[in-house]
Amino acid sequence: MMRRPTKLVSRKVGSVRVIKINGRLDPGDGPDRLADMVQEFLVEDEVSFLLDLRGVTYISSTGVGSVIKSYRAVLKKKGHLKLLSPSQSVMNILAISKLDGVFEIFTDEKTALASFPTD
Repeated sequence: MMRRPTKLVSRKVGSVRVIKINGRLDPGDGPDRLADMVQEFLVEDEVSFLLDLRGVTYISSTGVGSVIKSYRAVLKKKGHLKLLSPSQSVMNILAISKLDGVFEIFTDEKTALASFPTD
C-alpha cells in the first residue's frame, strides 16, 4: 500500500512561522522533515512556531518524538512552539502521552497568533 508522503508548508504571519502539516506524521526511519525544517528556521533566528495539525490524519510515536524534538530545540532558543487544531485522533495521542499539558493548543489560528509575544 502506497502512503502519500507527509506534506509540510510554511508561511510567515508577522513574527510567527506557521507550519502546516498534511498527511501522516510518521518519520519512521526516514528523515525527520519537521524537526529539520524547524532547525533551519531557528538558524535564521526565527523562534515563534505554530504547528497547524488540522491536516494530520495519523501521528506515530516517532511523529510525536519529532514534535517534542522541535519543541525542545525551540525552547533552547527561548522561543515558543504551539499547536493548532489537532484532529481528534492526534488529540487522543497527546492526551494519552500527557503532552496536552505541555503544549499550548489552540482551535483558532487568530487566537493562537495573538498569544505569541510581540517583538
